[in-house]
Amino acid sequence: MEFNLNVLPLITLAVALCTTSALAQQNQPKTPAPSVGAQSAMDMKKTHAQMEQMRAQMEQMQTLTKDTIAKMAAADAAMKSHMETEQASMKSQMELQQMHQHMPTMQGPMNMPRR
Repeated sequence: MEFNLNVLPLITLAVALCTTSALAQQNQPKTPAPSVGAQSAMDMKKTHAQMEQMRAQMEQMQTLTKDTIAKMAAADAAMKSHMETEQASMKSQMELQQMHQHMPTMQGPMNMPRR
């Protein structure tokens, strides 16, 4: 029993310290949280900045798209011109070939009527 009597003041002291510590933690000044208005303003600034960045990226994409379309149109026109030139060249070659094929048949003197 004597053991229990000596421990009782220690238990009381421990409980008192814990209670005091808990009360001290409850009464400490809290870090002021940003007010709802300040937080809302910060959110709006962040959102506005993100929207501006997205707008800039969109304009950049539109510029790149227009540039690409212009390059494709130029390439298409160049290809069309090349194909027309190639077609005209092939037609000339075929006409020359036909002329050469007819030349051997015209070996004799040309009979042209005299006046």
